[in-house]
Amino acid sequence: MAKVAVVTYIIIGINIFIFLQSLTNPEAYNQLILDYGLIPEQIMSGVNLLSLITSMFFHADIIHLAMNMFFLLVSGDSVERKIGSARFFVLYLAFGVIAGIFHTYLTITPAIPTIGASGAIFGVLASFAILFPFRWLIKFLGFIPIPMPALMFVFITIISETAYVTSGAVESVAHTAHVGGFLAGIFLTLLLVPKKPKDDD
Repeated sequence: MAKVAVVTYIIIGINIFIFLQSLTNPEAYNQLILDYGLIPEQIMSGVNLLSLITSMFFHADIIHLAMNMFFLLVSGDSVERKIGSARFFVLYLAFGVIAGIFHTYLTITPAIPTIGASGAIFGVLASFAILFPFRWLIKFLGFIPIPMPALMFVFITIISETAYVTSGAVESVAHTAHVGGFLAGIFLTLLLVPKKPKDDD
């Protein structure tokens, strides 16, 4: 059990540092997205597989970054301290990779680069709900914050994300990656995290 959520804060720091490059050199940042963003048709062809990981560290704009880092901070800190930094790091990357694969084979826009940590963070949120089912999280309905227990957050989120995917109204948001990361978070947490952690909540 980790006393300090080092990995969570390092991941947040890396995401912020990379995003700052978009402010200093937008053209170079856009090229990095083309080189390291997840392009589904490339993955399906076995090309640029490393982008399943690198794409997790790029964000489209400040709101995209801020929302993702907020939820990573809220959920990642507790999950990492509960399960340990090494296990958290492995699971975080696994959630993101599985989310990317899920998106790759379900997207309706296979030629468009996908970026963002959302898939991995949805996995962390699922872990949080399993490990801390009665702690409170904030669910945003539009820009309105609604506090609710983690279990309710999980139920509403997976229903809403599944509805987006099945309706085809995914627009510019990779809801398929959200669902993939969320499902990965549920199954990998139940499979790999000890059933009875030392501390309780």
